[in-house]
Amino acid sequence: MNLTSAIRTATSSLAAQSQQISNVSRNISGVGDPNYVRRDSEILTGSFGSSRVETQRYVSASVYAATVQANGNAVRAGVIATGIDQIASFQDANGFNFSPSSLLADLQRMTEFAAAAPSDGSALSSLVEQARSVAGSLNTSYSELLDMRADADKQVANSVTTINSLLSDISDLNTKIVQGSQTGQDVFDSMDSRDRLISQLSEEIGVRVIPAENNGVVLTTNSGAMLFEGAPRAVTFEATPAYGAGTAGNELRVDGVVVSGPNASLPLRSGRIAGNLEMRDNVIVGQLNQLDEIARTLVDTFAEEDQTAGGKPKLAGLFTWAGGPGVPAAGTLSTGIASTLAVNPLADPTVGGDPALIRDGVLNGDPDYLYNTNGGTGFSDRLYALSAAFDTTNLFDANAGLATNVSLNQFAEASLDQLNANRSAALDESEFQTQLSIQFTETLQSESGVNLDYEMSRLLEVERAYQASARLLSVVDQMLGTLLEATR
Repeated sequence: MNLTSAIRTATSSLAAQSQQISNVSRNISGVGDPNYVRRDSEILTGSFGSSRVETQRYVSASVYAATVQANGNAVRAGVIATGIDQIASFQDANGFNFSPSSLLADLQRMTEFAAAAPSDGSALSSLVEQARSVAGSLNTSYSELLDMRADADKQVANSVTTINSLLSDISDLNTKIVQGSQTGQDVFDSMDSRDRLISQLSEEIGVRVIPAENNGVVLTTNSGAMLFEGAPRAVTFEATPAYGAGTAGNELRVDGVVVSGPNASLPLRSGRIAGNLEMRDNVIVGQLNQLDEIARTLVDTFAEEDQTAGGKPKLAGLFTWAGGPGVPAAGTLSTGIASTLAVNPLADPTVGGDPALIRDGVLNGDPDYLYNTNGGTGFSDRLYALSAAFDTTNLFDANAGLATNVSLNQFAEASLDQLNANRSAALDESEFQTQLSIQFTETLQSESGVNLDYEMSRLLEVERAYQASARLLSVVDQMLGTLLEATR
């Protein structure tokens, strides 16, 4: 090797090692940053002893994809667990003292008490008061559930705004990355930023990341709807500001494709938006249907029948509703009846009614519906029959999601049992998905993040190599100096 080659080799090596030192320092500055991906550099030797540094941004594609998916699953599960827990709180999360099951049990006991003392006006008044508590509780729970639907709908709209904003920012970064890669620029910081935004996007909507040319990406929902390919696709949703009985929430569309509701061709499976849609369209609606079936059966249970065998229809008795005095069809969901359930004013002493009519009949003014034909104050047959009706098999609508041939008490108990089971399952699922997300994030950080011990040892290695190259250059300098002195 001549001196010229030695100088070229030493200076090339020094330049390459300087780049390596810079890269290691950059890695060290990224310690603790979950969005920073470690850069690995390698010195490659070319012709004539020249050196160059090739730097790679190391990301495990499989672990990264699993982490993105786990993030979306964890957020969806958390939304559902929080929502079901809130529903349970309406009925008293500790003892469920305000659950329909508990309130109906109290109502049956008050009915039995009144039957045991049919001439006791205070017992009949207490029965009316308990009936008012049942109706009021169903009214309130129904209203609170409708508010929850409206809030879930609002959260979907908020997610759509966030998603479209994130897609726009990802598009800008992706363009910068692709153009920079084509011209050989360092785009690693931009790729880190894009990954951070994709991670945020995955919390709102389930995302699948597909690599594209020049370090670009294509994004779809995890069900296959296109979110981004060269340009962001529109995610559209029209919020419904208020929900009433039977209100159907609007559909969510991604790139024109329906991804929510019964007409969804590519339904969403993860992310905050999927959790809120599940709450709005399924979980809460199921609870509303169960309340409506309980209210409908209460109207039917306490309804009065024609005692003359004249074939007149049933009429509302102690409980009435917006469609009264008629009685809703048996076994058929009457949407919204729980929100209008009320005590018949003709039996309510607080508005001038007579509680004795519960015992005697004629709560709707028609004498053909009189049970106590002898007018005795000790008449108890009607009250005992009402008490027994709580345990008589009824026909329930299958849309309530419970058994269809059970008693009113059994139906209410099954509703509470289902709520408890769903809450427990949702909390367990949320905890599992959260832990899974944490594990994948830690694995990704372990594989792609910065290890300070490794980087410090790497820095020492590069510094020693730098010192060796510097010594070589120093030796060459001394030799050149000696040569110049010899030629004078």
